[in-house]
Amino acid sequence: MSLLRDAWEGRAWVMAGGARPSIKRPGTDISDSYGRTGGFHAPGDGTWLPGMRWESWGSGSAQVSNEQAMRISAVYACLRLLSEAIATLPLDTFTRDGETRLPFARPDYLSFQPPQGSRITYLSQIMLSLLTDGNAFVAVIRDDFGVPVDLIVLDPGVVGVTRGPGGQSIFSVFGRQYDGHDVMHIPGMMLPGDLRGVSPLAAAREVIDGHRKAQEYGASVHDNRAVPPAIIKIPDADPDGSRARRVAENWKAVHGGTGNAGKTGVLTDGAELQTIAMSPEDTQWLDSKRFGVSEIARFYGVPPHLIADASNSTSWGSGLAEQNLAFGQFSLRPWSERIEEAHTRLLTSHGLPDVFVKLNLDALLRASLSDRYASYAVGIASGFLTENEARRYEDLAPLPETEGTL
Repeated sequence: MSLLRDAWEGRAWVMAGGARPSIKRPGTDISDSYGRTGGFHAPGDGTWLPGMRWESWGSGSAQVSNEQAMRISAVYACLRLLSEAIATLPLDTFTRDGETRLPFARPDYLSFQPPQGSRITYLSQIMLSLLTDGNAFVAVIRDDFGVPVDLIVLDPGVVGVTRGPGGQSIFSVFGRQYDGHDVMHIPGMMLPGDLRGVSPLAAAREVIDGHRKAQEYGASVHDNRAVPPAIIKIPDADPDGSRARRVAENWKAVHGGTGNAGKTGVLTDGAELQTIAMSPEDTQWLDSKRFGVSEIARFYGVPPHLIADASNSTSWGSGLAEQNLAFGQFSLRPWSERIEEAHTRLLTSHGLPDVFVKLNLDALLRASLSDRYASYAVGIASGFLTENEARRYEDLAPLPETEGTL
């Protein structure tokens, strides 16, 4: 149970409001096949790659933390969409009898019954780890017989990965080392020779940092640049400003507020209303914010229209069903299969080599109602589908036996 104690000690430091002990990830002095060490580096550090090409390990901009990145609406929307889409999928276990897939009773540690945490929280933490760090690490708590009894998602920032003498991965958590029997590693996209997956936030650091700066610029404009949308120009002399104040107050009384929108304005005594157009700098700022949203969506493989960006037409399909199908195939399926494979390997360590885990994407990948009914009709007419089988696909109760067959 030492791994569980280490995980909770690290959590206790954070909950107590203290700083987490400074940890240097093991393996930062061991370079991979590309010359990278995989650690954190100062701006300007880098290495020469084949072909006399310099690769920088950092940039002049500050590192963007998870908290800073999640303050950007596009990043938060992408993380929420992907994590919640995966976290709400049913998790089931199956075995195969030849070509037939048969349901298999889930082990207790995959049932997520109290006092264990919920399935949604567990899968959400895994997805958020993958979407921010590019890696998810799960502490596998086992009993004295080696049977898993609980799964706890670790903070990827406190886990180091090195290569052991036999080529296997060794995981270091708060100074203690564990192997794959105690820590389940789910990496995202990995470069050859690397031991950790590529962090999406690190890969998109410059885009996210640029979007953050544009957001800060907009806040600074609203806070510090008091430019009114229009001015009233009075041609005659008004030494004490009383006339100008009277005209402004009358205009505000007649046209101020939403209830007075659209009223016809009348100016007397030669007064003239002049609107102030948006400056080219402000126009470019708005364009950069729009571009930043699509760039962040591109990094996460999310259709922009699913994070409320309707500025451009979508090429993900013409109908809602086609768009959901493309999102499930190209965005969700790679993540779900990584999670499935890792947990299937965990079942193998439990002595269940013929059992596999499945996150059911069928609900998200379903066609429209009319298309499903049309396909059922073809299947029933062709004889390879019964009415009760079609009803089961729609979560409907079976018909009596005499009515459920042709």
